[in-house]
Amino acid sequence: MSEQPPRKNLLQEIHRRSVWQVVTVYAVGAWFALEVVQGIVDAGNLPDWLPGMALVLLIIGFPMVLATAIVQQGWSGGSEEAGPRQGPTPSAEDGGGTAAGGKPVGAAAESSSLSDSPTPAGPDTTHSAPVNLAAGTGSLDRSPTRPSTAHRLFNWRNAIAGGVLAFALWGVVATALLLSGRAGPRESSSGPSDSGEQLRAIAVLPFDNLSTEEENAYFADGIHEDVLTQLSKLGDLTVISRTSVLPYRSTEQSLGAIASELGVGSILEGSVRRAGDNVRITAQLIDARTDEHLWADNFDRQLTAANIFAIQSEIAQRIAEALAATLSPAEEERITRSPTADLAAYDFYLQARNTYWLYTDRGNDEAIRLFKEALDRDPDYADAWAGLADAYAQRVVRFGYGREWADSAEAVARRALQIDPDLPQGYKALALAYNSRGQLRASLESNLEAVELDPNYSAPLNNIGVDQLLLGRIDEALRYHKRAYRLEPTTGFASSNIAFDYAFLGMPNQAEARALEILRLQPSNESAIAVLRSVDQLRGDYAGALARSRAVVQADPGVSRTWLWVAGDAFLLKDFETALEATEEALRLSPDTEYGQNHYPRVVLGVSLIRTGQEDRGRQVLEAFREDLLRRVEEMPEQNFNQFSLAAIEAARGDAEAALDWMEAAYDQGYRFTIGLDVDPAFDSVRDHPRWQAIVTRMAEDVAVMRANVQREEGESGVP
Repeated sequence: MSEQPPRKNLLQEIHRRSVWQVVTVYAVGAWFALEVVQGIVDAGNLPDWLPGMALVLLIIGFPMVLATAIVQQGWSGGSEEAGPRQGPTPSAEDGGGTAAGGKPVGAAAESSSLSDSPTPAGPDTTHSAPVNLAAGTGSLDRSPTRPSTAHRLFNWRNAIAGGVLAFALWGVVATALLLSGRAGPRESSSGPSDSGEQLRAIAVLPFDNLSTEEENAYFADGIHEDVLTQLSKLGDLTVISRTSVLPYRSTEQSLGAIASELGVGSILEGSVRRAGDNVRITAQLIDARTDEHLWADNFDRQLTAANIFAIQSEIAQRIAEALAATLSPAEEERITRSPTADLAAYDFYLQARNTYWLYTDRGNDEAIRLFKEALDRDPDYADAWAGLADAYAQRVVRFGYGREWADSAEAVARRALQIDPDLPQGYKALALAYNSRGQLRASLESNLEAVELDPNYSAPLNNIGVDQLLLGRIDEALRYHKRAYRLEPTTGFASSNIAFDYAFLGMPNQAEARALEILRLQPSNESAIAVLRSVDQLRGDYAGALARSRAVVQADPGVSRTWLWVAGDAFLLKDFETALEATEEALRLSPDTEYGQNHYPRVVLGVSLIRTGQEDRGRQVLEAFREDLLRRVEEMPEQNFNQFSLAAIEAARGDAEAALDWMEAAYDQGYRFTIGLDVDPAFDSVRDHPRWQAIVTRMAEDVAVMRANVQREEGESGVP
């Protein structure tokens, strides 16, 4: 009989031992097991590596099952453990005698199932049992033999037991993770950036007030803001500002739509119920992309200041854990501090802050009164001192009070920082006091300190941009305004600052696009309209700028500020009659207006009077303004608008050298605003002077360098 190829022998052997069936059954069972595991992982929000762990267990188990199948000769190999399967020895009656040539038929038939080679004639020797000659019969001893090591190890009982133990171990690990609260979040299949960074961008929606008394709404708002503030101190999170989430109070929009508008991956919702001496705060963290709950809890506590702050800290810690955010020891210490132990002081503080946000003169006065009430209850309440400092500074910046209030604001802010040197609100208030006095570098330093302590604090981020802009670092201003915009994408405030930065950099297309987007969302946003005026001026369309200003005045003629827009635009067009009328109307509406930081409308008034034939009165206006500016320059040397205005006055008075000296001084202090400078009538007398042209050229070159920096950065990042 000829020999057949080994591969054919192998295939026949695999088939005989039912290995294909075993592999098929194992594959189907493994697929089913993985589906069950994935379902458990999804339902329990368990880590994504657990299905991988189950797959590894199944891969490890496969060769063991395969070896068992071979040793046991298939899925139904039965009870024979000592060697090859034995068939019955046929008797003469059933044809079991010898065939021709003396070959035992039974033996030949059995051996053919193992090999195609001839089997010699003789007794069945496939068993190793010895012949019992002692009995004198010559018969074979059929007693059982001891199984081999392979047969003892690779059997179906051991295989099944091993699988059960392996998945029991998997279940123990999964259960331990679930019970320990460390089940999520999991990384999605789209990659770590999507599930990590996007999820760690969070919006804290306004908390619902479930108290029976509606007047407790300020309390729910205060808890909401404090939770948001706690989270914003964590550098590993991106926390959308309060001003950008407030519009979503009682909204009908889906969480997915809100998340898309705010550019976040997770959203925190909550409610506050205040009843007598008890408070109940609920919070739930949701993956806005899948509507999956990442964490939720209820806090029922006695209403004490200590309990309120403990709940806020615990919420921040649990959210950080759920989002896999890293907390530094300093951050952990900051979010666990208790600002006051006096509940009444905290209550006054929340009411004060609620009225401060109204940004009205009357609301600011009420906030000052309430902050003082809080401090009467707890003189060491640093947050209340910082709030009072903010309100004092706003009197100067927003409501036109004298600069002595800036001195009070600085003193009060320093008191807050003396109590708590790591209070971001204290540094922000101190910066506002400095800014109101024109101390731009000190303001910048304090704002930077506030952001260092609270990376998601949008107010000082915006103010850093303003400080950098006034110091002539327009590209740096844009970088910080972009950071602020990331935290408050819906207010239009940071976005309009970005648009102005683009205009000052000589990038009209980018400025226009940003302003038009703001107006699409907020059609009456005045800052966006002001940006479009700057774009018109940048393109040399001064008539277009004037038309925009007139349209705003016609819509609301009672606003002093927009009359000054008309005056400035008409001035650049050399329409001095219109410039004079508009300036005088602005003064009539607001006799005590300070015209903002640059006071330039006084130059417009004086020059327009001279150009309309009222030279004596015009020179009187300019001389009075000159004396005021000289005093301001001495007090606020960093305020380069003052030097620039003095240059304009001296040029209008005909003193070219004095005008150029002051223009040099303005340049040295960072003045880099070139829009309209080439047509400003105040500088007509020095426009052809070589020294003037040299100064203006240096300014234009500096702006060109900053513009190139921005274009390179945006080209590399792809972010406009």
